[in-house]
Formats: sequence, structure tokens, C-alpha cells
Amino acid sequence: MASADRERQLANPTSSQSDPAPAATASSVKITAAQPVSAGTEQAAKKPSWKERLERVKTFVIEQWLPLIFAVAITWALAWPVPGRAVVGVTILGNVHLIQEINMVIVFFLSGLGLNTQELSKVKGSKLATAYGFFAILLLTPCLGFAMREIPLEPEEFSIGLVIFCVVPTTLGIGVALVRSCKGNEAIALLLTVGTNMLGVFSMPLELKLLFVGYEPSNPDLDIKINIPDLLVKLLITILVPSVLGKLAREFIKPAEKFAKEYRIPLGMFSTFNLAFIVWQTLSGARDLLFESKASMIISVIVLSASIYLFYLLLNYIVVVVIMKVPTVEAVSITVMASQKSAPVAVTVISYITGTVSTQGLLAIPSIVGQLAQIFLGAAMAPAIAKRVQLANKRAAEAAKSIEAETKAEAAKNPEDVALSIKEQQESSSADLTKDLELVPGPGKGKEAAAGVTVADANGSDSSSSGGRGAADVESGSGAATAGQRKV
Repeated sequence: MASADRERQLANPTSSQSDPAPAATASSVKITAAQPVSAGTEQAAKKPSWKERLERVKTFVIEQWLPLIFAVAITWALAWPVPGRAVVGVTILGNVHLIQEINMVIVFFLSGLGLNTQELSKVKGSKLATAYGFFAILLLTPCLGFAMREIPLEPEEFSIGLVIFCVVPTTLGIGVALVRSCKGNEAIALLLTVGTNMLGVFSMPLELKLLFVGYEPSNPDLDIKINIPDLLVKLLITILVPSVLGKLAREFIKPAEKFAKEYRIPLGMFSTFNLAFIVWQTLSGARDLLFESKASMIISVIVLSASIYLFYLLLNYIVVVVIMKVPTVEAVSITVMASQKSAPVAVTVISYITGTVSTQGLLAIPSIVGQLAQIFLGAAMAPAIAKRVQLANKRAAEAAKSIEAETKAEAAKNPEDVALSIKEQQESSSADLTKDLELVPGPGKGKEAAAGVTVADANGSDSSSSGGRGAADVESGSGAATAGQRKV
């Protein structure tokens, strides 16, 4: 055997080594080919450092777009006001600033285009609390304007600007975003936004006229005119009509709805840009007067604008949470939205009550500062409020589970009690039926008695026949009922 094997090896010396060689080659090829693929995948997955930095910058700009663009507009207007004065100087029809009007129309058209009212179908909670939100935004919070009017600020435009800021309705999009950050009810926030901005067009002219009844400015050059019909028409054209047109475009033009959904963030940034463009124009016109003002007055305006927001938050918290005891999720939405005021609407109103560019700029400063205070203070409070809402939701869920578990345990523990209760209810119903049958008149009453028995029998009652069998026939069941029906 050994000699035969040796002869075969001598006849084919490479046969013993030929079989493993291809396997080794294949494995080596696989390993060699796998190495560059793995390296290429890791290289593609890892972005260069400059792309990562660019993404971070992009994210930061998008998240902080409003304060950034406002800072650019204010800095530019104060450092070099000449371009802004030239732009705001373009007027038509006497005192209508054309570029400002275009910016305002764009802002409110985009707000209507981006308005998703399908969320309104999700509105749940206390109707009384939601009604209070409307009342607070449109009627209660404007009353603070009487106090702001009496504050002796110099120039006087600062005090009047604070009054106007108190009168305007809630914010267009910032309030809803804040409610979302606080884990509140977004549907209620959207309802308050849409409703108060629509109704505010009609309430603002009347309230402004009321706030300035008997008010005589100490500065004779201060030109402020509140003509209710004129102001109402202008607000309708600038605020209500563009908002409605934008909403109609979203609802009835499918490409417009698709465009609004796909480019929601760029459209929001463009709307904010138009608002900042208005601020740039108004501050450019008031730059010289602003530099002549005392620093203490400017600081007072900043403190008062922030204080208005904090006062509204405290007032609405006391009413909604302490007095009305509204559930946490709904309370957050109503409290936040009822404490916000809209700078775009305030700037729009200011442009209609005075035609002087410098006066418009000074009047707009409290609204601009107040809007920024709402953003920064709201962002600072949002995490704490969100934690409180989540804790309240967790407690409510645990309480619901506990009640459900107790109910099931009680039913499983005492099934005989449950059956006994059902039996008692049946016996009580049978006794009541027997009493009713005793009151049915006998056959001697004529056709009316027979008709009465017939009606009772037709309705499925276990009554007696016209022969007056009494209570014994009640126990006989359907036989008596059938007899009565045959008689009929």
C-alpha cells in the first residue's frame, strides 16, 4: 500500500499541492479586495472638517435668524442711516411709504400661506379657558396702555410706542414656536394666533382712540392722528387681505401648498427679513433723534418692554392656573399666547398714524425691543416649562393606570357583588313594572281601557289581558302578551 502510494506521488508530483492552492489564492484575493473597499467607505462616511464647520454655521444661522437679522438691521441703521432714509423716502399718495407697504404685505401674505389650519381640528380642552385667551389678548392686556401713557419718558414717542405695543394682538409665529418648545397645546396656540390677528384689525382702531382720549402731547411737533375709518381700511388692506389671500392660495392651489410645505424654513426666514427691512428703514429715519436721547431713557424703554412681557405672564398665570385651574398642557398655551405681542402689527399701525419718518422710528423702538425680549426670555424659560409639562403628563398617565387597575381588581375580587347588584337592579325594574300594571284600568272602562292595554302589549310589556288576571299573569311572561295581541 505504501509503495503504491509512493508510485502515484512520483507519477504526479504536484497533485498533492494543487488542491489547496486555489483556495488560498481566492482567500488572498478576497482579503486584498476587501481592504480598499473598507477604507473607501470609512473615507466617504467621514466628512472633511470644513464641511462640518459649515453645517454647524448653517444650523446656527437658521436657529438664530431673527435676532441675527435684527442685529444687522439695527447696527446698519445706526452706523450708516443714509441708504435707509433714501428707501423710506419713496412715497405714493402723499404719505404712503411704498417699500414699507410692500414689505408688510409680503410678511402677512407669507403668514397666511404658511398657516396650516388643519391643526385647529385638534383643539381640545376647556372652551372657557380658550375664550379667556381671546379676551386677554384683545381686551384685557391693552388696558395696560393707560399706565404706559402716563410714564414720563423722553422723547415722548417712547411712551406712545409702549401704548401701541400693548394694544396689538399676539405674535404670528414666534408664540406658536415657543408653545411647541414648552410642550403645550399647539392647536390652541394656532387658534389664538389666527383668531386674534383677524379680530385685532377691528379692535385696534377703537382701542387706540380710547387710549388717547383726552391725551395732549407735550411736544407740539408730535404729529399723531388716529382716524378710525381710515386706520381700519388700511389695516384691512395691509393685514387681513394679504393673510386671507395667502391662506386661499394654500387651500385651493396645490402647487402653492406643496411649495409652502417644502420651503417652510426659507419662507419663514424671508418673512423675517422683510420685517427686519422695515426696522432698518424706520430706525434709519430716527437715528439722529435717537442719538440725542439720554442713555437712561433708552435703558428705561428696554426694561419697560421686558417688564410688560413678564407682567402679562404673571397675570395670565394667576388667572389660568391658580383661579381657573386649567390642565397644564392647555394652560401653557393660553398663558404664553396671551402674554405675547406682535411687533410686525405694531410697526404697521405706527406707519398709519403718523407720516413722519423720524417719529415712526422712535415709536417702533419699544415694539422691536419688546419682541426681542419675548424671544430671549421665552427661550430661557422654555426648558423648565417643558419639564413641568412632561411631569404633569406622566402623573396623569400614572393616575389613569392606577384607577384602571383598581377597577379591574375590584371586579375580579368581588364577582358575586357585581352579580348581586345586577340582580337587584332587575328585581327593582320588575317591581316598578308591576306597579305600573296595577294602574291600568279594567275592561269596564270601555274602549279606552282596551286601547290602553293594547298599547302596553304592543310595546312589549308583560301586562295582563282585558280579563284582569292581575299580578299572577305578569309572571306568566309572553303568553299574556300574546293573548292581549290576539284580542286586539
